[in-house]
Parts: sequence; C-alpha cells; structure tokens
Amino acid sequence: MMMLGLILSGPALAQDSSMNPLIPGGNSAPPGHVPKAVPSDPLYDFGSALEGTMVKHTFTIKNTGQGYLDIQGVKTSCGCTTGAPSKMHVAPGDTSDIAVAFDTHFQKGHQVRTITVATNDPDNPQVALTVQGIVKKQVEAVPGEVAFGDVKRGTEETKELLVNDLNPARGAFAVGPVSNSSSSIKVEQLKRPDGKPGALIKVSLLKTMPVGPFDDTVKITTNRVPLQVDVFGTVTGDLNIDPAQVSFGIVPRGQDIVRIFKVSNQGARPIKVLDVASSSPSVGATAEAVTPGKEYKVTVTLRHGTPDGQLRGNLTIKTDDPDQATLNVPFYAIVGQFKT
Repeated sequence: MMMLGLILSGPALAQDSSMNPLIPGGNSAPPGHVPKAVPSDPLYDFGSALEGTMVKHTFTIKNTGQGYLDIQGVKTSCGCTTGAPSKMHVAPGDTSDIAVAFDTHFQKGHQVRTITVATNDPDNPQVALTVQGIVKKQVEAVPGEVAFGDVKRGTEETKELLVNDLNPARGAFAVGPVSNSSSSIKVEQLKRPDGKPGALIKVSLLKTMPVGPFDDTVKITTNRVPLQVDVFGTVTGDLNIDPAQVSFGIVPRGQDIVRIFKVSNQGARPIKVLDVASSSPSVGATAEAVTPGKEYKVTVTLRHGTPDGQLRGNLTIKTDDPDQATLNVPFYAIVGQFKT
C-alpha cells in the first residue's frame, strides 16, 4: 500500500498557526453566532474502478449557521487518500469543498476510506465523509505469494507463479522486467507454457541463504499496473529448539515457575552450548548436556520476586556452531491476577 502524506493548503492555514487540528471545539464560535457544518452528501460510492487508477471526488460542506465555520483540519483513514479544503474560514451560507483522491494501486476488492473534517461546530465537531467502491484487479499473480516454508540449510528449491491478464480487452499484454532484492533468491521470467499472454516466473531459493527466517519481494513490471509478490520462509540449520518459545502463562505471585526446552543437534559435527543469557533479571536459565554434542536441556525459571503484570523477553543461547552461533528463544508470562 502506498502511504502518501496528507496535503492541506490555503491561506487560512498558513496565516493562523494557533489552530490545533482535529481538536473538537477548538476556536469555538462566540455565543449567539454558532456555525453549523452540513455536508451535501457524506457518502460517495464510485461503483467500480480498475486497480491503478485514481478515484477523485469533491465533497461540499455548507455553513448553515450564523457564525463563521472554521475547518480546523482533515485526517484520513489511509494515506492513500488526500483531502484539501478550498476554504478554512467559511462565512454563514457559504461552502467549502473537500477534494479527495484515492489511489487504487495495490488495492483490490471492496474498499472504504473515511475522511474526517474537524470543525468548530459544537454540534458536529467531526464531520465524517466516506468514499467506497469495488477495485477490480487488472493483472494477477497465481499464487499471490511464494511460501517456501522450512528449508534445510544448503539445499536449493524452486517455485513457480503465473502472471495473468484480467483485462484482455485492453489490448496486448506485456510483462517485464522482473526484479527482487535478495542475492540468495533468483528470479527468472519465462514464456507461459500454455501460450497465453503473461509470463511464467521461477523463484529459486539458493544455497547461500543463511539460517533463519527470510523475506523478499518480487517486483513485476507490466504495461497495465505493477505487481508485488511476497517471498518468505525459514532456512533451518542443524540446531533445533523444542518448543520454540517459553510460555509461563498466567502465574500467581510469590512462586518460582520452571519450564524446560531442549536444543538438539541433527548434524554430524558435535556442538556445545556455551552460554544462556536472559534479557530480564526476573528470568534465569541454565543448560545441561543430556547427550554431549547432540542434545542439551535448558531449564528456565521465572523467579518468585517478579512484579505483577505482563513480562516479555528473550533468551540468547551461544553455541560453537559457526552457522548458528546465536539462538534466540522468546519468553512470556503474566504475573499476578490477570486484568483485561
């Protein structure tokens, strides 16, 4: 999603720096001269629009009161939408236009955007305006994301996706170039095997990807709109932790609580656990060899002096494995009476 800043303009905003946007009732009108903010139509339904197009609309707010209406600020539910009032200080009987533009890039399906206009109308300090409609995709990638799951370190795996044209009536469809960021993921564009317009994209996870989670984005250029496909997974090493996190749950105050997990080595080379450190003084941990070089038991203790409340932290395990010298295990607890 594109995040664009809110754009406000107009001499009233530039000259009066004392205005505090979006604070209802700020700069209220004097008694007896009360403004009244009335939108001509607070809902704009654009029906349907193709992805990548700009949906534009202008809302009108009329001051039907007796005092001057101040437009004190405009905020939106999404940075994709921008609004700029034509007038910030509206005389009785006059109107102010709120221009709205909704960028549909990377949007799809039913979309609703809310524009909130702050005013000094005591009865309507926040005027809500709504833009809604259906955004239809022009192109698609199938599948919409590439999930490699868990892949053993040192192995190579390839997945494929198809780029489809959803609007063939618009003429010839062209794909390319295709790019990504990670040097350990190779992306290749080929012709579709079925001969249809579009492309076959091969995404290969290379042996050079280090141990741990990975995340990349394949960017696909087309003559319609660009596509982005997330690529993710985890490269696993010889060392595994079971369970992968420590949950103490809801525990009463004044007690030591113990949890145990194991570090196992599935490789041929023996390893040693050199140290276990905790990010919190309330949680301690020790490692003990069950089968030297192959399996360790780690005992984790939540100490009885831990203050009430939520506790989150991390255990750092140091090993002599050159590929997994550091392992991280998160822990979580709620001490004392649970409160929502």
